[in-house]
Amino acid sequence: MESAPTNRAAIRQTAVRRTATGQTAWVRRWQSGPLDRALVVIVVLGALVGVIELAAVPSHPATADALVAFCLVFWIWLATGVLAWWRRPSNGTGPLIVWGAIALCLGGLNNMSWPVLGTVSALFATTIFAVTVHLLHAFPSGRVQGRLSRGVVVAGYIVATGLDVVGVVLEAIGAPNVDALQALLGLAVMVTTAVVLARRLTATDRRHRRVLLPLSLYGIIAVLGVVIAPRVLAETAPSLIGIVQLVLLAGLPIAFALGIRAGAFTRTTALEALSAWLAVGGATRPAVERALRTTLGDDALTVVYWSAEREVFVDAAGATVIEQLPGRHRARVPVRVGGRLVGAIDYDSRITDDPRIVARAGDVLAIAIDRERLIAELTVSNDELMQSRRRIIEAAYGERTRIARDLHDGLQVQLVLLAIEAQAIAGLAPRGANVVGADVVAAAEHLRSGIDAAAAELRRLVHNVMPAPLRERGLVAAVEELVDRLEVPAALDADIDESQLSSATVHTAYFVVAELVTNAVKHAEARSVRVRIGRSGGRLLLVVEDDGVGGARVGAGAGLRGVEDRVEALQGAVEIVSPRRGGTRVGVELPCV
Repeated sequence: MESAPTNRAAIRQTAVRRTATGQTAWVRRWQSGPLDRALVVIVVLGALVGVIELAAVPSHPATADALVAFCLVFWIWLATGVLAWWRRPSNGTGPLIVWGAIALCLGGLNNMSWPVLGTVSALFATTIFAVTVHLLHAFPSGRVQGRLSRGVVVAGYIVATGLDVVGVVLEAIGAPNVDALQALLGLAVMVTTAVVLARRLTATDRRHRRVLLPLSLYGIIAVLGVVIAPRVLAETAPSLIGIVQLVLLAGLPIAFALGIRAGAFTRTTALEALSAWLAVGGATRPAVERALRTTLGDDALTVVYWSAEREVFVDAAGATVIEQLPGRHRARVPVRVGGRLVGAIDYDSRITDDPRIVARAGDVLAIAIDRERLIAELTVSNDELMQSRRRIIEAAYGERTRIARDLHDGLQVQLVLLAIEAQAIAGLAPRGANVVGADVVAAAEHLRSGIDAAAAELRRLVHNVMPAPLRERGLVAAVEELVDRLEVPAALDADIDESQLSSATVHTAYFVVAELVTNAVKHAEARSVRVRIGRSGGRLLLVVEDDGVGGARVGAGAGLRGVEDRVEALQGAVEIVSPRRGGTRVGVELPCV
């Protein structure tokens, strides 16, 4: 029986292997680590604190409702913070929400009517409002961006916690409180926050607006409601002020949770899981980019590769990537192997604000990115090679067409004229001429016969180089003539628009069909042959079937090897089905252009 450590190692290895097959199980199988244990401790402590507060309800009947309300809101914030922290360990949003839960707990201690707890509660009475402002400005990256947002967040903590401390000190010495000043400055902070959030929503792109919308829209409502409620309810229903503010605060983590459910705050993984995945499963395109997106939580992240030969960044297909990054929120972190630039990671700085996190993830996958760079370069080289082969084929067929035309229109015409001239010489000798005249006639007739034979051979050569029907009437007509000349019954089905076929495709298709029907008659001993020509999408489809002996395969002779070479030169495909004593079916696909 295996030991427990061995079993755990096997489980971890199994989880990582699943990743190598393109699944996302490795995300869900994040190995237990210090953060997991810390989050469990936070949950346990939060539950314990809530139970203690609820246990104090019977001894504090006057504030029982407040104790229960604060406890419930505290648990909502804590649960949401732990969830956010677990989903994105490197993002500051989770810890910030947990801090908000702690601030709520500390601010509600005055409901227990214990002097010491009352003092602590007074010190943190409005800290939750500062945390709310901080959360709204920092979402979704977890870091506050921009001078205005930083200033508002700092001002929020000064107005809330700072003036709370000042108020406690002034109360201790009997000086006037600063409640009016705190309320005025708090109004300015909240209104400014609402304006910043509204500007972000209107200025951002559609994809990022989906990320911001749930929390930001509710945040605007909450920050304005928190400062408006005391002014509206101060005279009519002052007892409802705290309830309204508490309800608004409870809605913030709920709005965040709804955003998570809608996919706006996707889970990331720790870099250790990324390292394990790379070590055991390897990295294959496009898994490298997908793994980085999952690790950093950025669906718009892209990986580009450095081409030293062209001195530009290229994508996975080898196409040049524009250097001017679209949008002011895009950022790029270079990836190096041994000081040598191999690629870069383009990401959304609003999602991941700290470039060091992106750089560490890039370092983990640097070797894999370097390999993808080489693959991208090979892809470009292979494409260039195939284009070169296509140009050579086009040139070869063009040259054959020119030779055939020159032979047909030039030398063949001259031979025909010579034959006519020789016949004219023979006709000059009168009937009944002497022996010398007869010799001239015989020589002229022999010359004419030789010229006729040379012309016939020349016509055969011209036909082999470039069949006249193919040159003059197109592919279907040429194949039809080819089928008609076969020694066995043959049928042709053709339904194509030849105007959309390149010359290389037309010539290759004809010579492929010619080779296949010749093989069927001469080698397969076929009694009948069927040829079909059609089109599917951007591909020309050829099918040649016979009822011969079967057993045809590439390598058994030069014919099928030549067919395969011609087809592969145009990046086509060949399929041969030829059971023994069952006939042969050869299917060929060629690009139309």
